[in-house]
Amino acid sequence: MEIDDTSHPCMSNNLIGHEGAEQLFLDAFNAEKIHHAWMVTGPKGIGKATLAYKIARFLLNTPPQSQMEDSLFGDQLEPIVVTDLNTDFESSANRLISAASNPDMMVIEKSEDPKTGKMRNNILVDDVRKINEFFHKTSSQGGWRLAIVDTADDMNRNAANAILKILEEPPKNSILIILANAPGKLLPTIKSRCRMLRLSPLKSITVDQILEQKYPDIEKNILDGYVSISNGSPGYAVSLIEHEGLTLYSEMLNLLSTMPDINVPLSHDFANAITTKKSGDRFLLFSEMLSQFINRMIRHVSYLNTDHTHRMAPALNGEFELMEQMGAIIALDQWAELWEKISQKIITTNLLNMDKKQTVIDILNMINSSLRVK
Repeated sequence: MEIDDTSHPCMSNNLIGHEGAEQLFLDAFNAEKIHHAWMVTGPKGIGKATLAYKIARFLLNTPPQSQMEDSLFGDQLEPIVVTDLNTDFESSANRLISAASNPDMMVIEKSEDPKTGKMRNNILVDDVRKINEFFHKTSSQGGWRLAIVDTADDMNRNAANAILKILEEPPKNSILIILANAPGKLLPTIKSRCRMLRLSPLKSITVDQILEQKYPDIEKNILDGYVSISNGSPGYAVSLIEHEGLTLYSEMLNLLSTMPDINVPLSHDFANAITTKKSGDRFLLFSEMLSQFINRMIRHVSYLNTDHTHRMAPALNGEFELMEQMGAIIALDQWAELWEKISQKIITTNLLNMDKKQTVIDILNMINSSLRVK
């Protein structure tokens, strides 16, 4: 599950910390060995879509080498070696990309169900089939035609099979860029037909610099907390800030600290506050923050009493102490199993549109009961 970022990558050219991935693509382009399909992988909010749009702007402003003009005397000019992906953001092609109206570019993502007016949970096969139709049309400028799938994680089985067929018979001068948060869950045959661009989490200091520039009025200790739970992803950190994620994280830790004798009135107040119609995405945010806590706890506690140290910093005062207390009651492998059960309950609640308040209460009781029986 994912909370939407606050700005669209088509409006940004600011990609930080992924120079290696950019260079891999440039090397392929300069060697005239540009692959027909690229898979950009990495944690959500890391910059996958920003890189994809940067590549799109570059390609739609740069014709294929085979279309370069001959010299005055008819001999082929030496291809120009391109040193970066930057283009004029105000070019005609780029303005059309920003307006989502470039005829040589298509973006496939989850669409709205006309029957319900809500966003579908998956990318459907009919969505993917549009790519094949698009690729077999003539480019408006006689150059590249490019499609972005955002993200492969959202494709259902039929959509994944449809993507595979496109990868097997790619038309000339067509480029498919597939974004994936969890490539390990995709069909091996899809991955094997794509050139990989792996984006790694950024260093904490880099995320911190990005946040300080974007939020100069937020106190440093608060920004440090968001850096700690960002997983090296500036986009995710921005999303958490916009949704006041650290506030909810603090409220959740306060509630967890009362276990195994859970404060029942407090748990009901908490569940009610994050599941009202006015609360927006706070149920989703709760699930993400709980996942963060358990994952961070497993990592932190696993390093205790060893000769090794981790590089995590506490997001809030007392966070590590609470982790150590809870990690001493339930073994770490049991925490992992408990999270699997909780995760499945959240998925079922979303799919079946079940009572979210009751789901939150049930999850809190599951954790409390597990701590009590030990």
